[in-house]
Amino acid sequence: MADAVIEAELCIDYLHEESNLGQTPFISIQDFRKLMGIPEGMYPEFKKLNQYVIKEPLEEINGVTDLTITAEYKKEGRSVVAVKFRFRRTLQLPGKAAGQEELFPETEALPTIVQELMTAGLSRNDALDIWQRGTVAVEAEPKPDSEAFEVYIREKIHLLKRRQASGRVTHSTGFLLDAIRKNYTNPEFAEEKKQKEARQQAQDRKATARELAALQAQREQVQRSHSDVLHAHCQGMIAAVPALLEEAVTALQAHDRLFRQYYRPDKTPSQNYEERPMLYIPIDNFLKESYPERFQALHDAHNAELAALDTRIAALQ
Repeated sequence: MADAVIEAELCIDYLHEESNLGQTPFISIQDFRKLMGIPEGMYPEFKKLNQYVIKEPLEEINGVTDLTITAEYKKEGRSVVAVKFRFRRTLQLPGKAAGQEELFPETEALPTIVQELMTAGLSRNDALDIWQRGTVAVEAEPKPDSEAFEVYIREKIHLLKRRQASGRVTHSTGFLLDAIRKNYTNPEFAEEKKQKEARQQAQDRKATARELAALQAQREQVQRSHSDVLHAHCQGMIAAVPALLEEAVTALQAHDRLFRQYYRPDKTPSQNYEERPMLYIPIDNFLKESYPERFQALHDAHNAELAALDTRIAALQ
């Protein structure tokens, strides 16, 4: 009884209140033993652990509560290494007899694979039963891996649609249930999936190329705009302290032949600076070299922006 209580409480922790469905993650057998309080050395064989700690408690829960729980196992080779539980709660309408159909809210609350099975023609109960039983619902060997069960179901739905399109199915519900239980082959599904993945990869590559080109263009724009930002900063420095321009002009006339060549003595230093790029560029450079501390914050912000863009570009290459 204690084991049944613990397992019921575990499932309730994962119960989705809106859909009255739930499933635990896979729990390693070692962790499951600890969770259930099984002493080391007790039930060393999984066969006995399964019988007395999993199957019998689940039968008890399913018989006396409104929960229906099934166990699903993960194997490595021949050994069971983990267990998970799928479950649903049966709700009864007042005054209705036991065995009535289960009540669930809107279809959107149900797991996606259940919705797909219902769209394919299965009743709600049949779809829920397949979802809950998982790979146990497959009679044929080898059974699909638990992680690939939803892909397995979609393969059978795909087979049903192909048969319906060719007029080769007279009872779609029965065919789909048999296809799931007996693992009807459907090689076209794998081929179509492969082609779809190839198309998606091609689209992804094109999208990546577009994004990369946009980021590289953005990086170039950031570089260009940084020059504009620095020039505007220099203009602000000169407007605030005009003597800085006089200092720059005096120094450049003394040491820069090209500056002397393009400098117009008939114009003021301010006019030369504002009107002639061949002059404002060396003046700006003089200010940046002479007063680097006044530009440090701008450089830091620029470098951080470039670094962020470079990180994104590298991730795409």
